[in-house]
Amino acid sequence: MSLRADLAPLRSPAFRTYWTGQMVSSLGDGMVPVVTAFAVLGTGTGAGGLGLVLAAGMACRVLAALLGGVTADRTSRRGQMALADTVRCAVQASLGLLVATGHGSAAFLAVGNGVYGIAAGFYGPASQGLVPALVDKASLQKAAGLQSLTRSTAMIAGPAVAGLLIPWAGKEAVYFIDAASFAVNVAMLLRLPTLAAATRTSRTFAADLRRGWQEVVGRRWLILNLLAHAAWNFAMAAFFVLGPVLAERHLGGSVAWGLVAAGMSVGSLASGALAIRWHPRRPLVAGNLALTLAALPLLALWSGVPAPVVALAAAASNGGVVLLNSVWSATLQRVIPDEVLSRVSSYDTLLSLVSMPLGYALVGPVAQRVGDGNTLLIAVAFAVLPCSLVCLAPTVRRLTRSGPEQAASGAATDLPASA
Repeated sequence: MSLRADLAPLRSPAFRTYWTGQMVSSLGDGMVPVVTAFAVLGTGTGAGGLGLVLAAGMACRVLAALLGGVTADRTSRRGQMALADTVRCAVQASLGLLVATGHGSAAFLAVGNGVYGIAAGFYGPASQGLVPALVDKASLQKAAGLQSLTRSTAMIAGPAVAGLLIPWAGKEAVYFIDAASFAVNVAMLLRLPTLAAATRTSRTFAADLRRGWQEVVGRRWLILNLLAHAAWNFAMAAFFVLGPVLAERHLGGSVAWGLVAAGMSVGSLASGALAIRWHPRRPLVAGNLALTLAALPLLALWSGVPAPVVALAAAASNGGVVLLNSVWSATLQRVIPDEVLSRVSSYDTLLSLVSMPLGYALVGPVAQRVGDGNTLLIAVAFAVLPCSLVCLAPTVRRLTRSGPEQAASGAATDLPASA
């Protein structure tokens, strides 16, 4: 397969404009995990405080995603995404000002993270529904892989730059850079051509929510995967809470954690390149098995190895995440009807990520009770076992790259057109 074929989605001017904005925004996004972690730890609240700040952002995101999925299917997806990123631009600029003036308390950071999460919750389902309007269905996995590849490329520099920038220019500089990247993405979104308006409906908001839920529960393969992904996200909360704490204690502080975050992006880059070319016959089996690589960075933190080794383990793990996300997005966009795709995506966000705020909130207290090492081992079990077991389900194994969805889930997918 040629490079020209791999880059086929970029021949669409609309997708190229969308991709450019996403790439710039990703550069700022790559800095955020590093600056958030050390901004909170700088307030002296420790792992418990960091967990609560991260929980606030994730909880707001998953709750807002339900509303965002319905509104994206009823209104302009492009407009919703532009508004969401305008809010995120304002939030990051405000947090930068608070930190710069010495008012960046853990409470303010939690509120800012919560508002940021609400905006992200509206952005995600709209984005998932917009991409199929920019490329043809045959190019969906290439488009997903290309997005992952370019996002990973931009995010390789982000964490490393943040780790170096924080001691030199302060945390506020990182927040301001991320705010600017959102402004660029808004400009790119507004340059997209006007797409066909969402189908007008006389159904109520609640009826549209029920229709989206019917689309989810009518697919056994979808529910099983969402449960496995929820367990995985619950487990990875331990990595994102205890990782910065252990880096600050033993590995070298923000520079070390920036190296780990950059390693994650390197893994994403390699996996994004793979996802463009490799289309596994059983995409969800391959994707879920790739998620089990999450055991590597958790065990690396548990064993106390140096930061470069943790970074390599994180690279392998994040590569698995990108592969899963690429095949997952392409599968949903291929088999879910376009008129309900954003709603299904919002339930995907809700059900798979709702466990992460709980994980963030529990990691600190559990680590205090049983120790950091035991907490990390518990997380390994939650990350590996469910994703391995779901691959054994016939309904998951029967969903192939090009076969009809009915082969996996039967006539139950033929749901009524209205609630």
